Parts: sequence; C-alpha cells; structure tokens
Amino acid sequence: MSPKTKNWANPRPRSSTNWQHLSASEGDDGKRWRIIWDTTRRAENESRNTAVEKTKSVALDRARHMLRMGFIVYEIRDPDGAVCLDEAAIHTEPR
Repeated sequence: MSPKTKNWANPRPRSSTNWQHLSASEGDDGKRWRIIWDTTRRAENESRNTAVEKTKSVALDRARHMLRMGFIVYEIRDPDGAVCLDEAAIHTEPR
C-alpha cells in the first residue's frame, strides 16, 4: 500500500476535532435505581427479578423495553429503596 492511501484509517484529521464540544461524563455516585420485574406474574412474597440502572430515566427506558418484550414490571425503586413508580404509573408515564 502506498503512503498516500493510509489515511483511510483516520478519516478526520486531529486538527478538525473541537474540544469545546466534548461533554463531560457524569460522575458515578454509586446510587442505583432498581427495576423489579418478572416473566410471569408472581405473588409479592415470592422472589422477583431485579435490574439495576444508574439514573431514573435509564431505568424507565429499560422498564418500557421489558414491557415491550412482554415481561411484567412491578415497580421502579429509587436509590433509597422507596417505590418511585408502581406498575400503573410505569404504564402511564409520558415518554
């Protein structure tokens, strides 16, 4: 391969990247939102599955995805363990 054809590996030269448009990543505080779900409806005293996400919005998106897949989502709990959204509220929460 000739030296002139090697630029395909990096289509944008470094001089065109703009550091002012970079966004800072959010710090991880270790708190997690929990989505309580299952494949079939079970009694409250039986064990249920739990999915964990870092933010409320991501937890809500994941709960909606589980509903589209046909799973049952019982509730979303905040990092302190309190119920943030119950089953009815998850279905009615605006997108």
